[in-house]
Amino acid sequence: MVAVATLAYIATAPGQTFVVSLLNTPLTEELGVEPLALNTAYTAATVAAAFPLVLIGRLIDGVGPRRSLALVAAAFGLGCVAMAGVSGLVSLCLGFFALRFLGQGALALVSQHTVAMWFHERLGSVLGVKQVVVFSVWVGAPPLAMWLIGELGWRSTYVVFGALVAAIVVPLALIFVRDRPEDLGLTMDNRPDASADPTDVSGEGFALRDAIRTRAYWVLAAVCFLSPLIGTALLFDMQPIVVARGLGLSAAAMAVSALTATMAVMALPAGFVADRVRPAIVLAGAMAAIGCSAMIVLRTDTLAGVVIAMVTLAMGQALANATAGATIARYFGREHHGAIRGSISRIGVIGTGLGPICTGLSVHLTGSYGAAMIGFATACAPVLLATVSLSAPTLPRASR
Repeated sequence: MVAVATLAYIATAPGQTFVVSLLNTPLTEELGVEPLALNTAYTAATVAAAFPLVLIGRLIDGVGPRRSLALVAAAFGLGCVAMAGVSGLVSLCLGFFALRFLGQGALALVSQHTVAMWFHERLGSVLGVKQVVVFSVWVGAPPLAMWLIGELGWRSTYVVFGALVAAIVVPLALIFVRDRPEDLGLTMDNRPDASADPTDVSGEGFALRDAIRTRAYWVLAAVCFLSPLIGTALLFDMQPIVVARGLGLSAAAMAVSALTATMAVMALPAGFVADRVRPAIVLAGAMAAIGCSAMIVLRTDTLAGVVIAMVTLAMGQALANATAGATIARYFGREHHGAIRGSISRIGVIGTGLGPICTGLSVHLTGSYGAAMIGFATACAPVLLATVSLSAPTLPRASR
């Protein structure tokens, strides 16, 4: 289960900002789109892509991870092909929508859900191992994508991406994935007694309507909103950020690779920490690191400084991703996990969409990225304070 889920998450790369951002310069040059219009198109498409994610979550709860994974992977492959055919601003918005909804949103959601159906106590560590593999592979993705774009052009590159996603993920999902351990006579974490942990709500769990009434849901949602907002903004505009500092486009690829390399190194320790340290402590530290990364970008004008900012950002995001993902499953249970994770994923995807428009407006109104960086760092402060008192909600009696 973990192997196929990991491969599916790797396959979301064509819809992730660190690959899509490499189209920044080619799209502005070939389509004649202004930078602010490009950022706005990305924002609009990403925000729009966030809203159907709850429906994807309900689909997973209804038909199970196996069929959902195959269907979403096939659709994402077609979405990559559709991106290759964009010809103007409207079709570009539709292409961005396909990449963000089906890849960064839906396929990532099904991948995370698949693992959560099989692990509870060790979920953080398992997600950490998964992320190690994902980001180890992703380290080479920006240079590989740039090479393919240079050799084949960006359109043909996305056709190749789409074919690979569908040809690899769909058959593996249908052959190897099973919906729950109970389908094979097993228990979560392979425990001899499934009821050994009295705090485990994995079998019953909150309904979405009950989860959204808890403070824990909104604290986790705030983390899942702000972390990708800042990360996506920095990644999407990495090329113009480094160019504004007198650095070449290759510096942008180096900075992005530094981020993915750090995410790979941090993933396993972050998962280990998520299983052993209170979420409140870990998430507070994560938000502090993410806020610091924005301030480093504000102050630096060297490649080394940009790389340090990306490393700091990656450390914060690795801790936030591992801890928030495991905490959602542990706090709210398995029964409606797809809908609840889909709901929080929707909030996170909206964050990824708003990030580039923040940086775009900053440049448009002030001529620099400084205002956006200050805003990002300031926004981290109240979320950090909210995470300090995070605690597990009580399951409503009506849901027991």
